[in-house]
Amino acid sequence: MDCTISVIVPVYNSEKYLKRCIDSILNQTYKAIELILVDDGSPDNCGKICDEYAKKDKRVRVIHKTNAGVSAARNSGLEIASGNYATFVDSDDYIEPEMYGNMMEKVHQYNCDVVMCDCIKDFTDHSEIYTHDIRAGFYDKEQLVNEYYPHLLMMENVEYPATISNWLILFNRNKLGNLRYVVGVRYSEDLLFGAQLVYNTDSFYYMKEQAYYHYYMNPTSATHKFTVDKWNDYKTLHFEINKYFSECESFDFSHQIDLCLLFFVYNSVSNIFSADNLEREKKFEIVKNILGDNEVRRMFSNIKVLKLPISKKLKIVTIIYKYRIGLSFWYRYS
Repeated sequence: MDCTISVIVPVYNSEKYLKRCIDSILNQTYKAIELILVDDGSPDNCGKICDEYAKKDKRVRVIHKTNAGVSAARNSGLEIASGNYATFVDSDDYIEPEMYGNMMEKVHQYNCDVVMCDCIKDFTDHSEIYTHDIRAGFYDKEQLVNEYYPHLLMMENVEYPATISNWLILFNRNKLGNLRYVVGVRYSEDLLFGAQLVYNTDSFYYMKEQAYYHYYMNPTSATHKFTVDKWNDYKTLHFEINKYFSECESFDFSHQIDLCLLFFVYNSVSNIFSADNLEREKKFEIVKNILGDNEVRRMFSNIKVLKLPISKKLKIVTIIYKYRIGLSFWYRYS
């Protein structure tokens, strides 16, 4: 008997793309699928569309809930999931027909807990295949510790995502335990969950350059625009990352924890300076508060900027942030 896969889809304001997403999951060559659609209080017709699919296909289950964000929606799906393996798809994305069949082949061939493939980033005018900067193939626990853990949370070049993408993984639910997403965090929320999952697994397989997931680069997505409270979300996420990984006995993640915070600073400050909804004075006020944060100051005291494998331009930016000098000049002429 085939292992069942629970596919969890958080649904919110994606009426235009939802049917494409659902059809791509139900039309998989691998048929042993439980599709869990979590209507996160969507104000459009998404809830109705979900219910229509549930009436037509017994593999579809629907949760209707008050809006609480994507993390809470994924957690709701995990609570009722019954499959041997589980995964996630965003409701404005879609997948290739052979995705889960090919991934389950690796599960059975290598008896592994987590399998990851690559994705295709679909922009409005072109598409790009995205791969992770790790080797292809199978990892046992020792190989995970020696090869994967050194950049589990963040790569040395401070690029995101690090080495795990939550929509691209198929994972054994028995390895999940009490792991859940941090509710309320809306940006990079999958970083912690994915890293925790791989940390707790004993075996992993990476299907490098086998891209089955279409990630829609939606310009209106929360991931791609600035809100004033974005930094607070990042601080909450960093607190949870630090709380979990600073206590790990099998590996020292302290440097990567600092690199995560550096990434959050880069992303927040860049978004602030490019925001159209903030006055110049307000931008500098927010940036100065970020760079003066105690945890940020501690991180900058630990990071050896010149040794990071980043571009010369980014090193200059980092030095400006670290010493809080020349911000006005940089903003004006960069």
